[in-house]
Amino acid sequence: MDVRKLGTTDSRRTDRRVWRRVRGGGGRRAPRALLAACVALVTCAVAGVGAAGGAGQAAAAAGPVCTFSGSILGTPLVTNVTPGKVVNVSCTGLPANNPFLLVEASLLVAIDPSAKPLLTGTSVTTLPGLLALIAATPELNATSVAFPSSNASGDLTYGYTVPSSQPTDPNATCPPSTEQLNSGLVGCAVAMINLTTFKPVTAGTFVLSFKGQAVFPPDPTLALSATVQPHSHFKTVTVSDAPGAKTYWWLATLESIEAGLGGGSGGGPVPVVVKVGRNTVASKAFVAPATYNGAVFTPPKLSGSFVVAKGALGKVTVSLPATLLGLPLTISAKQRMPVTPIANAARAHRQ
Repeated sequence: MDVRKLGTTDSRRTDRRVWRRVRGGGGRRAPRALLAACVALVTCAVAGVGAAGGAGQAAAAAGPVCTFSGSILGTPLVTNVTPGKVVNVSCTGLPANNPFLLVEASLLVAIDPSAKPLLTGTSVTTLPGLLALIAATPELNATSVAFPSSNASGDLTYGYTVPSSQPTDPNATCPPSTEQLNSGLVGCAVAMINLTTFKPVTAGTFVLSFKGQAVFPPDPTLALSATVQPHSHFKTVTVSDAPGAKTYWWLATLESIEAGLGGGSGGGPVPVVVKVGRNTVASKAFVAPATYNGAVFTPPKLSGSFVVAKGALGKVTVSLPATLLGLPLTISAKQRMPVTPIANAARAHRQ
């Protein structure tokens, strides 16, 4: 039986709402692809799988296949989750008669530098060692551990109960805070680990989107300010998040996570594209992705500037393009070009 058919009425309603956004565009390019890429990326991140290139992805595609009750759009994203809810996990193609471990994780684990050894591979080869590592990683919920097994055919069917307990890090809550969600950490995750090889099983890892949470993070914001130097025919336009913004350039966080999985440092600035009207202009604008140092969470931040003719007017569009798991994605925000009155420029010259 296809476990996806076991979805609740709430999950089917969510599925329809997401489909309406897919048809309507929702202001994003290919929302279904975006959702699939985001969820696949965070499952890879939490499962500890490096982006080793096309060969590794092809091998994963030929490996086990898992479905999850309450998931939407064919992704491992389980929606309308509440503590105590049972998520039915159904897998085929696993090693026969093999034990596995499931553990819940805050997605803060994907951006905490101290957790990078866990994500990029460890030398743990025993169950006590793995349990000790889980207990020592504060973004993982050590009390959420479960131990399903496959049968002689390599099939696994298991009902995972969403825990009411939390990881020991008070910032690593499940569900995530609104600030974390709006920064690109799109839920919490349940990672599957093979207890024979002690390697992650990406196909068996899924993301939990809790009841009342948005499936997509909201659009980012944009604020512009302009200055004109004396004797200049150009103005410098500074870009930033809108004052008091509660939504962020969240795609930068996911791109940073993918860079880290690929062996890079991650966390570096992500350039944005600036258009005035239909024309792309050179800019020094970028987004710093969300960061976490084990105590303080900092959301993504837009900053930088570009230079245009002093009299330039029109709509400014700032876009953040990214390629996640081979899929091109973009988020953007728009504002009218700020006007710098001639009188103000003259006054600045006199001063």
